[in-house]
Amino acid sequence: MNMRCSLTFLALVTGIASFAQNATARLRAELEFIHELDQRDRQNVHNYPSGAQKDSVITHMVLQDSLDLLRVTAILDSAGWLGADEIGATANQALFLVLQHADAKPEIQADFLPIMRQAVADGKARADELAMFEDRVAVNHGRPQIYGSQIGWKDAKPYMREIEDEEHVNERRAAVHLEPLEKYAERFGLLWEPPEKKERLLLMGPK
Repeated sequence: MNMRCSLTFLALVTGIASFAQNATARLRAELEFIHELDQRDRQNVHNYPSGAQKDSVITHMVLQDSLDLLRVTAILDSAGWLGADEIGATANQALFLVLQHADAKPEIQADFLPIMRQAVADGKARADELAMFEDRVAVNHGRPQIYGSQIGWKDAKPYMREIEDEEHVNERRAAVHLEPLEKYAERFGLLWEPPEKKERLLLMGPK
């Protein structure tokens, strides 16, 4: 390879690397903005009492969630789950948040659950966020949750949604670095206590 070809090849490689870096930077900025949009309405909704203004914020939030979901699923389909070391912690969390809040599309949530599981295995997503996503998918499909992260509301009052094997829920929460369920429940004004362990009795048959 002569000098001219070498310089041309070097310029091509440098150009490709620069383009990739710029594309990643743009994607990071976009996901950080999506993160901001996802959280903005959820924070604002607490600023209003029940009424027209609050309803308007909720309506906008639902619309924004649907738009964010379209973009995030397109990113995941094309680029895969991008880790915090690639796009930063905020942009990385946006991937989880948008899927977590896609309650209007439970089938899409279920489709992306295995992808997030693999992302956690690959070190590209957080285990505690996966736990919350596991619970969200479960309750949206009529199943008991696993980690106790999902709070239901009835008549403006919170309640703990059904938990599978509730006796050992805090062990599962500790394994993914979630606080004890009783502390989490306090944030919603709920009193939760671990159920009493049931003693197993061996029933003897007739002699």
